[in-house]
Amino acid sequence: MEALNRVWCMLDKIVFTIVKHVCVVILGVLVTVVFYIFFGRYVLGKGPMWGEPLSLFCLVWMSVLGSAMVVREDAHLRVTMFDAKMSKGALLGTDILSSLCIGVFGVFLIIYGWQLTMNAASNNMAGINIPYAYMYVSLPVTGVLYLLALVEAWRRRLTNERKQVKE
Repeated sequence: MEALNRVWCMLDKIVFTIVKHVCVVILGVLVTVVFYIFFGRYVLGKGPMWGEPLSLFCLVWMSVLGSAMVVREDAHLRVTMFDAKMSKGALLGTDILSSLCIGVFGVFLIIYGWQLTMNAASNNMAGINIPYAYMYVSLPVTGVLYLLALVEAWRRRLTNERKQVKE
C-alpha cells in the first residue's frame, strides 16, 4: 500500500505541476494579448483580428485548468458559518456530498465535453483559424483532472485524519 501511495504522490505531483506551469504560461499569453488588443485599439487605432479569439481561447483553458487546481487543494468557496454548529459526522457527510457532486460533474465534463469537441471539429474560430475543438477539448481534460484532484484531496484528508488519530 505504501508503494502505491508513493507512486500516486509522484504521479499527482507531476501532473499538477505541469497544469500549474501551463496555467502560468497561459496567463502570461493572455495578459500580453489583452495588452496588445488595448494598445492596438486605443493607440494604433486598429486592433488585431486574432486578439479576441486568442484571448477567449486562453481564458477558457486557464479557467478550467485552474478550477482543477482548486479542487485538488480543496480551496473552493464554501459557506463555513454552519461548520461550527455541525457535528463531525454531518461535516463529513457534506464533504462526501460535495465530492460526489464534483465527481459527477467531472464525469459529465468528460462525456459531454468530448461530444462537444467532436461536434466542433469542423468549425474554425474566426481570426486565428483553429478548430473550436481545440478550445472545447479543455472540458474532458478538466473532467479527468477533477477526478484525479478528488482522489488526491481525499487521500490527503484521510492521511491527515490518520495522523491525528495516531497522535
